Amino acid sequence: MLSREREQQVRQHLRLAKGLLETTYLEPKSSEFEERNALSRAYYAVFHACSALILSRNLEPRKSHGGLRDQVRGWLGNDFGRFVTDMYELRRSADYSPERSPVRYVIDEKLKVARTNVLWACREAENQLAKS
Repeated sequence: MLSREREQQVRQHLRLAKGLLETTYLEPKSSEFEERNALSRAYYAVFHACSALILSRNLEPRKSHGGLRDQVRGWLGNDFGRFVTDMYELRRSADYSPERSPVRYVIDEKLKVARTNVLWACREAENQLAKS
């Protein structure tokens, strides 16, 4: 059973994950900067969804990006761990690499995968909340 404080932490991460996910939708004529921002926000939606899922299992999520990724990989498997790593690298590139312009068809596919995985992780965390 989750403590009231832990349940509140889960809900806060769920709120952030879902709110950030809403900012990842692009219009057909979105600018490079909107694309970069969507990739960055998608990663943070993943980060918060994973944090919520881990907290909902009454575990303490790691604070660093790499630590959380490793924790998720150990728990959910290599494929999910690679997904988190991929999203992290896309975020870093979008935020810090001015020489690399995002490629729209790649972005659209990555954002679609991110939305699917974030929504799955959020549902799993919410199911855990319902059980406690």
